[in-house]
Amino acid sequence: MGRRGREHGLEGAKHELAGARRFFPRHNSQRQTTLKRVAVMSETVESLILDLLEWIGPEPRPYEEVLDAWRTSCPRLPVWEEANDRGFVSTHREVGCGRLISVSLAGWEYLGEHRSGSRAKRY
Repeated sequence: MGRRGREHGLEGAKHELAGARRFFPRHNSQRQTTLKRVAVMSETVESLILDLLEWIGPEPRPYEEVLDAWRTSCPRLPVWEEANDRGFVSTHREVGCGRLISVSLAGWEYLGEHRSGSRAKRY
């Protein structure tokens, strides 16, 4: 999903689909394939964001560990970037521990709404 005018979830997918429509004529099978790919990628990113939040869990993790595990060079799977942009994770420093990543209150709420059986329920 693009960085400007970012919308989330289903609305974000609709925005991406609308953008894809501009590049392909109305009755083009290539356009249909692109629209399906955008929808699948959006669902994949949403699922992976939930996985990230569960993986971080209730205890803070070192920043380097999180980025090593979750940052990707693939522009179609911006899991860390999406979670960070949406405010689902927070960064803070602790003396002797360095920079740490935690699931924010918004992240816990999102996780609770979308994965009711999550073992990571905390707040």
